[in-house]
Formats: sequence, C-alpha cells, structure tokens
Amino acid sequence: MILMCFILRRRVANNNESVGIDIEEVKEQLLRVNNFALLNKPEDMVINFHICRGNYHSTYFTSGPYDTVADYVFAKENVNALFLEYDDERSGGFAPLSKISEDKKVVLGLITTKSPVLEDKEKVSARINEAANYIPLERLYLSPQCGFASCEIGNKLTEEQQWAKLKLVKEIANEVWG
Repeated sequence: MILMCFILRRRVANNNESVGIDIEEVKEQLLRVNNFALLNKPEDMVINFHICRGNYHSTYFTSGPYDTVADYVFAKENVNALFLEYDDERSGGFAPLSKISEDKKVVLGLITTKSPVLEDKEKVSARINEAANYIPLERLYLSPQCGFASCEIGNKLTEEQQWAKLKLVKEIANEVWG
C-alpha cells in the first residue's frame, strides 16, 4: 500500500495531475485492488493496515495529512484496524478520523521510533483525548508510530531505548484505558 503513502503528499498528487493522471481515479483503483485481495479471506482473519511514511535509519520519505486518502482508506478499506502515524506534525490533525467507518479500530502511532527521547505522558494522553473527539475512545489504541527496525538498518535507538518506548506505551495505555 505504499502508493497511498505517496498520495498523501500534495506535491505528488499535483505532479500526477499535471500530466493528466486523475489522482482520485488512482485512489479508487488502489482501494479496489486492496479490497479485491481480501475478498476470500477466512472470516476469522484480522486484517490491519498501516500507511507507512518511511522509517529508514530514523528518517522518513513522505509527509502529508490523512485528509487526502480518508474518503478511501478510512471509510471504505475492508480492514479491521488502521495503524496511523501521528508522532509529529507530518501527519496533520485528527479530523480525518471522523471518516473512519464504525467497524474499524484505530491504533494511534503517537510514540516515535525515530528518536530515543521519551514522549511526555501528559501530552500523549492529551492527544489521545483529542483524537477521541473524532472517534470513540473505546475504538482507539496506542502504539509506536512504526516498527523499530522496518529494514535491516533499523533506527538510531538501542535495544534498551526501544524497550523504554514500549514500557511508555503500556503506562500511558493503562492510564487512559485502565
């Protein structure tokens, strides 16, 4: 689903449109392909979807708010949960969460895997509560924004720093959801 990630970037969409590519049609096609691939999955199979913005050696390759794909991925993608990166300003605000269909859960990636610095618990809790203005708290979850080693090079964190991040996720989750 890397193409949806590129579409987040307005410049990419503009470049495609400037050469006659209808970006809305591309989004529709990507949605059809993804949903077609899941047509015959077993009933008890859980499908989660992550729009990765890149996670190579503590850097990223794309940015942009989810507004550009919310009508497709959030509303119509046949998945059980969305894993969304919200660890910095690259992702925009939480308003697109209001487009998520009622059958989906949302995992908020509010803890960055790109830096060893631990996030402030109060700020993360406040962001979860802000997201709950758009989707009920009982359908929200917390996680790191991406994997700690999405490729063989990984990120600039030690194993101990990674465990500290996961401990932080658990502590915040216990405080917010009990």
